[in-house]
Amino acid sequence: MSEIDRVRDFYDRTVEDEWLRLERNWLEFGVTKAFLNRFLPPSATILDIGSGPGRYALDLTAAGHAVDLRDLSGQNVAFAKKEAQRRGLRLNSARPGDARDLSDLPDASYDAVLALGPLYHLTSEDDRRRVVSEAVRVMKPGGIGVFAFISRFAAAHYQLKTDPAAIETRRAVIDDFLYEGRHRLKPETDFFVDAHFVDPAEVSAIFSGTGLEQRALFGAESMMAQSEWRLAALPAAARQQWLDFAVSVAETPAALYGSEHLVFVGTKHG
Repeated sequence: MSEIDRVRDFYDRTVEDEWLRLERNWLEFGVTKAFLNRFLPPSATILDIGSGPGRYALDLTAAGHAVDLRDLSGQNVAFAKKEAQRRGLRLNSARPGDARDLSDLPDASYDAVLALGPLYHLTSEDDRRRVVSEAVRVMKPGGIGVFAFISRFAAAHYQLKTDPAAIETRRAVIDDFLYEGRHRLKPETDFFVDAHFVDPAEVSAIFSGTGLEQRALFGAESMMAQSEWRLAALPAAARQQWLDFAVSVAETPAALYGSEHLVFVGTKHG
C-alpha cells in the first residue's frame, strides 16, 4: 500500500474521532478560528482542501462564506455532507480531492485557500511544494493562504498531557518525531499514520519564493498544549478567558514551541 493510500485508509477509519478531536483540542480549533476571522474578507470564496470531516468548512459556511470542501478521504467528505444537511447548511461543493493536484480548478479563483491537514502527511518535500504551489495558483491576487503543520515537539507534548508514565514504551516514537521529522505507520504501535513534522523555526523559510507574503505564524494551542484538556473542564467564562489569552500570545516563540500544531498565514502577491 502506498503512503497516500495508507493516509486515506487511516482517515476513512477515523472519521468520527477526527470530528470529535477538535472538541477535545478546543484551543487548536478556537485559536485557528480567531486567526481565520482576522484575515478572511467578508463573504469569501474559500477552498478548504484536506478539510477532514468539515469542522472549519461548516463553521465558515455558517458565517456566510462560500466553501468548496475537498478531502482525500471519501468517508470524511460523506460525513461533512451529512453534517451540513443536519445543520441546514449548503456547502458550495464537497468532493474527494488530492491537495497536490487541483488541475480541475482555474487560476486565481478563490479569496482564500485552507490547507489545514495535507502538509501533515506528505513526507516528500516535492509533494509538499506541490501543495503550496497549487494552493497559490488558485488564489486570487491578494488572496489568503492558511497552511498547518505538526511540530516536531508534538509527540512529547501529547505524551505529557495523556500518559507521561508511558515514556519507556513511547520514547522511540517521540524521538522519531523530534529527530527524524517523520513517522511511518507501524502496525505494532499504531500510534499515527505516515506524517511529516517541522521545527517551528523553519516554517517561514518553507514559503520563501512561493509568492506569499507572511502575515502570521502562530501556535494553534498557543503555549498551552499540555494544559489544553485540563482547561476544557473549566466553566465557560474561564475557558473563554484562556482562549482570549491564547490568541493574544499565539505568535510568540513560547507559543510556537509550546504548541502541537503550527499555522502559517500568507497573502498572495498582487
